[in-house]
Amino acid sequence: MAGVEGGEAGKERDETRIYLSCNKFSGLFHVEHSGGAVLVKRGTGGEVSPDLLREVLAEAGIPAFPGAAEQLALHANEMLRWNRSIRLTAITDPLEVAVKHVADSLLLLRFAPFPGRLLDFGSGAGYPGIPLALYLPGTSVTVLEASVKKCAFLSRARGMLRLSNVDVVQGRAEERKRLPLPPQDHIVTRATASAGGVIPLLSPYLADGGRFLFMMGPGARGGVPGDFPGTVTRRERFHLPRGMGEREIVEIEPVGKE
Repeated sequence: MAGVEGGEAGKERDETRIYLSCNKFSGLFHVEHSGGAVLVKRGTGGEVSPDLLREVLAEAGIPAFPGAAEQLALHANEMLRWNRSIRLTAITDPLEVAVKHVADSLLLLRFAPFPGRLLDFGSGAGYPGIPLALYLPGTSVTVLEASVKKCAFLSRARGMLRLSNVDVVQGRAEERKRLPLPPQDHIVTRATASAGGVIPLLSPYLADGGRFLFMMGPGARGGVPGDFPGTVTRRERFHLPRGMGEREIVEIEPVGKE
């Protein structure tokens, strides 16, 4: 089983999460970034604590297996540290990070199971791909990001968390140039582009029977046009913890992918 390796903590984590696991599919590749070194500034400021994450996740109805909050906090705080040097997020308040990045990402677990391969399109700082990979060690997760510097951070996070089920791919999806990705069973995108633009662009990467999952804020409900080539199979709204707004997740099956 993929995930954090080594030590009793890793064993306990895998045993605890087995109810969320699916069969692992191998075959993805990993991109190392040797050039364009990023200098990360040291500094002070508020951190995202494991206790805060446990509270926020409990309020969102998301279970926290032993060690989950610590791993999620490690990712979040490394993001905030790198954010002093490169633009990873506009959200820097610890509570907002816990709610709007971590809990928001894990709301996707309501759409489980996630067998096979999952693509996080436009991953940015690794949300939702990194938290999902922590909770789904049997799923092969690819985080796709166009920015070389952001991919350097994603590779750093992958190594820190020892996520052997994560691959970092640097590239831009274009109509005329196809990326060397295997067929994906789930393609997730979080506030990157409208469904009408993403579905035609990414459908070639979707496996037969696969699905898109669009994570939208309250202002994006018009982002699913009525004439796109697909069927909305499920649509749910969620209230974020601490009264920090609403999110909507839309599941779509494109035409010809049933």
